[in-house]
Amino acid sequence: MSHLKERKEKICLNCNADLVGRYCHVCGQENLEPKETVWHLVQHFFNDITHFDGKFFATVKYLMWKPGFLSKEYMAGRRMSYLNPIRMYVFTSAIFFIVLFSLKKPEDMVGSGVKPRSLAQLEAKRAGLLKAVVSKDDDDDDNSAALRKVNAQIAMIRKVYGDSTKRTFSRTELDEMELQAYNDSLAADGISKADRARISSYVKVIQDPESGTHFMGINPNNYKTVEEYDSAEQKLPPDLRDGWIKTRVTRRVITMDEENHADRTRFREHLIENIMHSFPKILFVSLPIFAMILNILYFRHKQYLYVDHGIFTIHLYCATFVLLLVAMLLGQLEGVVPWGWLRTILILLIVGVNIYMLIYLYKAMRGFYQQRRAKTFVKYFIVCSVATVINIFLFLVFSVISAISI
Repeated sequence: MSHLKERKEKICLNCNADLVGRYCHVCGQENLEPKETVWHLVQHFFNDITHFDGKFFATVKYLMWKPGFLSKEYMAGRRMSYLNPIRMYVFTSAIFFIVLFSLKKPEDMVGSGVKPRSLAQLEAKRAGLLKAVVSKDDDDDDNSAALRKVNAQIAMIRKVYGDSTKRTFSRTELDEMELQAYNDSLAADGISKADRARISSYVKVIQDPESGTHFMGINPNNYKTVEEYDSAEQKLPPDLRDGWIKTRVTRRVITMDEENHADRTRFREHLIENIMHSFPKILFVSLPIFAMILNILYFRHKQYLYVDHGIFTIHLYCATFVLLLVAMLLGQLEGVVPWGWLRTILILLIVGVNIYMLIYLYKAMRGFYQQRRAKTFVKYFIVCSVATVINIFLFLVFSVISAISI
């Protein structure tokens, strides 16, 4: 019910029907004064999305503290007292992903958040490392290794950009400078080009394990162009050539490697951003699959239709969004609170929320399906195992799609 003032006139403004009471018996419109304030518009917004008049909070209370109860109520036909499951899913998932994407940024996940360094800063770092090495008179400690690394980076920057460059370099760019300096030293020692490429590939994997292989075990560094890859495939016997799917993916990975060679960090940011934005799609696709798993496990219980399992799954996903949101916000708060009793309480709360997430499905299955503890636990284990495999598969599929769509 709206908080606006009811009209004294008993004629519906929408269909001109005579009114008895607050609502029109013909079209259902509430007989309210048509003029609204900004505050009324804000109230309408929350009312329309969440039924903010108490229904939303009542639904969340039962969702959190009585797992499986809302699904039983929906199945029994008692629905007007609670928020619609579809509306609840849309609202909780939207809030969860808005908060997630605002807290977890792609640049923080690939290390590009590290402050870039200029040539002058690297030289200052080298001076400090040199002083530390000389004072210790030790050539094999960590400072010596770091000094050799900085020397290689400085030498390559001067060779490529000159002594007076003001350009700043990311961590990834500095690693590539070091690798190029190492490759040049191998060439000076008379090592063949093929051997240098192989050794450089090994060194790069040691520096960055993620750089050695890409999707489906593909290493685009072995092929500089698609034509080079196609030529190498043609030289192989037909039974040793890559299959149709791997060929398509390999060509795309090589093309992406060529297009983004100049800025690998930005490419990784785009990739992680695409994968992160695939999470809502993964969950949406997994929802009917999860309901199907439950339908198979409880096939003997004829009173449960597939739709009933679907409603149960929607409530489960909504509860998961709420719990994950609480855990994330507590984690952010714990990160800014200085050490003390308050931070200890926050850590304990985070642990408690995570434990509750693990047992929530079991409690929900017990509450909704009303089976014995032993049977419920076995089915809980099966559901968790199968759902994990399916979600990993969906994640890999959407990751490949995300990479190809960059």
